Formats: sequence, structure tokens, C-alpha cells
Amino acid sequence: MALCYEYPLTNSKGLNRVVLFKGLEFPILVTPTLHGEPLLTAQAFYYLSGLDSAVRIRFDSNALLPVHESDEELERIFEYIIDNYLFEYSKRHPIDQLTSKITDFKYWKRHCFTYHGYDENKTLGLSLDSLNDLSVLDISNEDFPDKGYWLDWNLVSNYTNDYIDTYVKSMESVIGKTVKVRTNKHDELGSGFFELPILQVEDGILNYHQARMLEVLQPDEITCVDGKILVSRGFSSEINFTLPLEVITSDKYYDADLLSYYFAAIRESLPISRFRCFYNVLEYFFEDAPLHLREIAKVERDQLSTVVRWATNSTEIIKFINTLGSFFVDQIRQEMQASSGVKISGLDILSPDLDHKLSIWLYEIRCAIVHSKKTRKGCIQARFVPYSDDEELAAIAIPIVQNIAILCIEKDSQLNNYKFG
Repeated sequence: MALCYEYPLTNSKGLNRVVLFKGLEFPILVTPTLHGEPLLTAQAFYYLSGLDSAVRIRFDSNALLPVHESDEELERIFEYIIDNYLFEYSKRHPIDQLTSKITDFKYWKRHCFTYHGYDENKTLGLSLDSLNDLSVLDISNEDFPDKGYWLDWNLVSNYTNDYIDTYVKSMESVIGKTVKVRTNKHDELGSGFFELPILQVEDGILNYHQARMLEVLQPDEITCVDGKILVSRGFSSEINFTLPLEVITSDKYYDADLLSYYFAAIRESLPISRFRCFYNVLEYFFEDAPLHLREIAKVERDQLSTVVRWATNSTEIIKFINTLGSFFVDQIRQEMQASSGVKISGLDILSPDLDHKLSIWLYEIRCAIVHSKKTRKGCIQARFVPYSDDEELAAIAIPIVQNIAILCIEKDSQLNNYKFG
């Protein structure tokens, strides 16, 4: 029997597509999903833009599972593979904040199989398989007189399937309704006769049954139609639909600790916090980078310089910065004035020693973020204060420090040739 696993993601709402990752130990699928099997909270319609996404992993048998000693170890293996895939996703979509580092738990472990969890485990439904479980001798109530009437082992479904279907069909009938309107000097419509829809709906609307069909998507069981993924229960139906499909292939593994630092930054919403976490990746190499360059660097400013020059060079830095557009180039050239009043010089990308100048620029921003001293030796210091306008200043540096963090992680992988297992 196939083994299927599903894991939630952080910042996954509104993915609006399916992403297939392959090339490592096993493939994974990231797909929009309905978390927690809605029952009492079921809606007639769901918008793709409002759905979270989840990782799906599937093995045809126990023998194909990665070698592991415990469930906890297996979950760590899954997380490591997911992180390696999502690192490739992040390089392709650096603005997205998709990560496996969970901040909002959506799943739960079952401790009792007699009651099935719905509505993110807030509702528990009695589950008894009267048709196949010989230990269940009989089930009856005023609506269903004996066990032969309970066709669904989730007993509540014997009621709700029809209720929800009626609800969905009733609400569907409303969507296409229009009204004939006559107006005279209306603020928006003006004057005249109009036939107007009662509702205007956003693209990507799914009815309840379509949204529930998302659960069938698995990494090794997908069907493509004109480059899109078919969402179907395996037979022709008027409710079948397609979603955009993105395929990302990767064959590289990276250091687990570095990925954790990196995704700590990806998860953060505040630019100051994001910068600090990306900087942690650079800091990881403060002693290694000088050794690789055969230099001596005893203070942090010099160590940062060696990390930048070990990971990249002035030519590549200019090339990357130019991909961000002229507006970004103008931004980094400007002085940054922190809320403390102290200014940080801008970065001139035409400097002949740009790699060195960039390290100085990043170091001064780092000091303004990390240190909160009002004064140092009697002098006012540049300070970036969280939840202030200083966040906008930190945000300017994020694309560059993120790019260098990526280059460091890739360089480390090249040198160490990480492998699975």
C-alpha cells in the first residue's frame, strides 16, 4: 500500500499553482490544499489566492522509505530534502518567503482512530466501518435503523455529504445571476439601462468539491494537459480543472545548518530581522574564508571582506546589481540616514574595488542593526530601530545580502560535495 505524507509550509498562501520538485532522493509536490478537512466550517467556494499550500511526499511501499530508526528521524530526513528543494525555489523566486520552518501548525497526530479530526481537529467525528469491520456488530439511530444504512465509515458524512452538495449547488446558482437596472445620473453607472451581474468573483474560484479534489495530487501521480496539471479523481467530470505547473529539478545537497539560517531569514517579514539572519550565513565563514584566500583577518570588518571576495567578485556583483534595475542602483547610491541621525555612505557600483566597498557597506548596516548603543565613546551611533522607518533602509540591502548568502551556501556545497544519507 502506498504511503503518503503531507507537511504544511509557512508563507505559502496564494501560490496559485503546483510545483513539482525532482532530482534528489525522492520527488516532492507543493500544492494548494484545504488544511484540516473542513466540516462544520465547510464553505461553498474557496479562492486559490486564499489557500495555503502543502508538501506531498509518496512512496509505493515501506521498502522505498529512506533508512531511519524512528519517526522523528524520518521527519528530519523529509525536512532536509524539502529544504534543499526550497533553496532552489528561493533562488528562482527570491522575493517569495516559502519555507518549511513552521510558524502555524495545521496538522496533528492521531491518538484515537475512533474519532476522526475535522476543522483542524476542532471537530471530532465518530468513525466506524460497519461494512468491513467485523467487530462492529451494529449501528443504529432514528435516521438509520441498522448498520447496512451507514455507507460511509465517517458516520457524519452519511448526513453531511447530501447537505453540503445541496449547499454548493444552491450557491453556484447565485453566481451567474444578473439583474436589469435602470438609472438616472448614478454616481458610477450614469444614466441608462444595464444588465449587471449580482456578483463579481476573482479568478481562481473553486467550489467545495473542487477544493477537496486537491488532496489527490501526489508527486508521482500527475497528469499534464497543455503544460498544466489536471486535478481529477481519475475520471471525466465537469468539475475537473487544471492548475499551472512549475517543475524545478535539482541534484545538489547543502549544509543543513546553513539552510536553517537561510530559511530563518526567508521566514521573517521585518527587513531588519531578515538582514540579520542572512548575515548569519556570511558570518558562518568568517574563519574559513580567510584560509581559502590565504589571508589574515582578525577583525569582523576584514573577515566579512574575505567572505564577499571568496564567494564572488566585483564583476559578478555589478552584474547582479544591474539585474535589479536602475531604481535599485539609484537607491544604494544614496546615503542612508538612520533615525538616530547618523548617515551611512551610499554604495558606488563603479568603484574599482567594489567587492571591498560592498563589504564595508554591509558591515556598517550590520552594525546599525545589531547594536543599540545610543552613543559609543560619547559619539552618536547609526542605529536601525525595528518597526520604524529604518526598516525601509534595511530592506534596500536585502537583495544583496541574500544573494551573497546564496553564493556562500553554493560555494560550501561545491567544496564539500554533500550527499544524502
